[in-house]
Amino acid sequence: MAYTLEAVLLDAQAASFEHGLPTISLPHAVTLIPITDEVLDEHFGQADPGTSGPFWKLSASMETFLAEASRSGVVAYVEADYFGGSRTQVAAVWREGRQVMGPECSDGAGTINHALRLLGVPRSAGQDEFDAVGLGRFRHTAD
Repeated sequence: MAYTLEAVLLDAQAASFEHGLPTISLPHAVTLIPITDEVLDEHFGQADPGTSGPFWKLSASMETFLAEASRSGVVAYVEADYFGGSRTQVAAVWREGRQVMGPECSDGAGTINHALRLLGVPRSAGQDEFDAVGLGRFRHTAD
């Protein structure tokens, strides 16, 4: 079964940054901004292939936004793609206007969990950070 995620994740402090983008409140005081094609086109312009490392949708204007938003808290940009037996996760984290993690890429679980730990999401018995905030709840970013 396919799974696709492209999103900005903000901790409680970064979520106070005024941006005018659609948001979804997740557990553990995490706010998700879904980076759908419409949000990308309307707010950030097209991604510039080859300049944003392993990411599919990260544009230069989005990187500027992430750095600015991180001046008030911790911000992550994450992408995941699972299709058949192929799994890819990519993540980067910004704090105080600087990139402090990544881009980190893996062929399975772990990368997004690392980013979520930096946002302060705890892990509990039998549940990793990805599940703790409910990122597996929907199969596609637009959902």
